[in-house]
Amino acid sequence: MRTAADSETRLKADTNARILRAAMGVRTAAQSRGKSKTGWCVVDGCRIAWEQFPASAKPDQLMVCLHGAGTGSREFRPLVERPPAGARLLFFDWPGHGRSGELNGESPASGMKLTVEHGAAILQSLIRQWGLERPVLLGSGFGAAVAMRFALDHPGLPLGLVLCQPAGLVPAASPNPFLHPGKRAMQRLLRDLKQFAPASAAPAYSLAKRQVLRLAALSTTMLEARSVARVSLERASSGLKAALGSIVCPMLFALSRNHREYPLKKYLDLLDPSLAWAPQHKFTVFAGAFHPLWDEPERFAQAVTGFLQAQLPLEAHTHAWLIGAVDYPTRNMNTWKCVHPDCGAERVLPVGRNANDSK
Repeated sequence: MRTAADSETRLKADTNARILRAAMGVRTAAQSRGKSKTGWCVVDGCRIAWEQFPASAKPDQLMVCLHGAGTGSREFRPLVERPPAGARLLFFDWPGHGRSGELNGESPASGMKLTVEHGAAILQSLIRQWGLERPVLLGSGFGAAVAMRFALDHPGLPLGLVLCQPAGLVPAASPNPFLHPGKRAMQRLLRDLKQFAPASAAPAYSLAKRQVLRLAALSTTMLEARSVARVSLERASSGLKAALGSIVCPMLFALSRNHREYPLKKYLDLLDPSLAWAPQHKFTVFAGAFHPLWDEPERFAQAVTGFLQAQLPLEAHTHAWLIGAVDYPTRNMNTWKCVHPDCGAERVLPVGRNANDSK
């Protein structure tokens, strides 16, 4: 028999869980203080929280950010501090995540569960409500799988895909520490985080560690959402692999060198033969073991900037520089070439200088 004390304890736990979940989502208008614009959309009877950064509607390329299962749009917070040049960012929280509401019983898409297919249907509805034309989709984990599914279903709509540790393409080599919570799994992830953190990114390490601890605190609350997503990804895996040869818009894969759950070698074994005939698709490897965006935020922003600029018409692009590998060993200078395939601009700088940082 449940006592009043039991009910009070449960109510307190539910309240704390909602507060923590909301903290992982989009910011409120008060939190953004005019730096971003926030609002709500309704999809299948569910209120979806969204945030646009910066608040002004400049004519920049729009990038819609799709977070992973069990997290929230806070996953992309480093991009607010280091926004890719020429990009406007649009964040939103999946149903049951962050500040968004829960799916209700009238949702016909997938039995009230957030699956890859349902995520693509939600994204289609949001893009239609926002009136977007040719956005770039930045997906992380489960969100990357949704981005691929959406691009396959709507081949002319996305301008490009940035896929960060995409789930569903390769089998997991070890359990997800947030799907099977435990002190040992968390300690191992934190140890890997410190061991493989880039030497030049000490401030990023402390921020990444805080994010890991937030996700660990949220793991019990989001356990069902993660479990549903995992089953959905397993079911969608064969279709996602086949999509590598069917998606026509350019894709950039952002991969962690020392990720324990999804080892780099498994991705490369899949991507090397699949992308050899598709020069519009690229992959970039980042140092670290947690998440490319959190492990190397500066370099991640530069990689996304280059990808965005390479998709624009030649007359509309801004130079974004990539080092010319054949010139790298040259003594006392290095050569940087514009990433746009139709632009022949290049810069020669002293060793140690990055053309993307210089004025």
